[in-house]
Amino acid sequence: MKKQLLSSVAAAAIILGGAYGINEVRSGTAAAAPAVQQSQSKTLIGIAKAEEIALKAAPGQVESIDLEKKLSGTYYDIDIQQKNQEVDVRVDAYTGKVVSVRKEADNDDDDYNYTSAGAASEAKLITAAKAAAAANAAVKGKVTDVDLDRDDGTAVYEVEIRNGRTSTEVGVDAYTGKVLYTDVDSDDDDDDNDGYDD
Repeated sequence: MKKQLLSSVAAAAIILGGAYGINEVRSGTAAAAPAVQQSQSKTLIGIAKAEEIALKAAPGQVESIDLEKKLSGTYYDIDIQQKNQEVDVRVDAYTGKVVSVRKEADNDDDDYNYTSAGAASEAKLITAAKAAAAANAAVKGKVTDVDLDRDDGTAVYEVEIRNGRTSTEVGVDAYTGKVLYTDVDSDDDDDDNDGYDD
């Protein structure tokens, strides 16, 4: 009889303990959900704000803006051309905090020649942010990359926009802001190492 009573008490304890544990898991999940939701509701500061912050840290001509995700965080990496040097400014994509500013001597022959005539024409260029906005008006998605490209005397911003599994490069005239071309690239490219099931 004592064994039966002891077994009944033990069984009741197990059942109550299990019910308590399930309740804790449920309430723990419900409590954890707002934290997950809160981190997902963070919004990127955007290309325009990142460019503005970077230019305060290092005035010059923005050559490129890249949105990069690393283990340490998500950043806008902004390359700025100054007279004899290139400056790399890294801005936190969520807080807008300048994470690093790195200067390098620029002795490359392939970069734009900053003479007084060149500086005058540089003043007429639209900003990388305006180019990104023009491209985003033509193609909806998240702007991940803006590069200023100078070929054959013309200046074009090449803007990359991601929308799902599609990446589109949009060419924007760096003087007028007019969209010159779009080039769509689907991730369905038979690349077995791209993280997608083609």
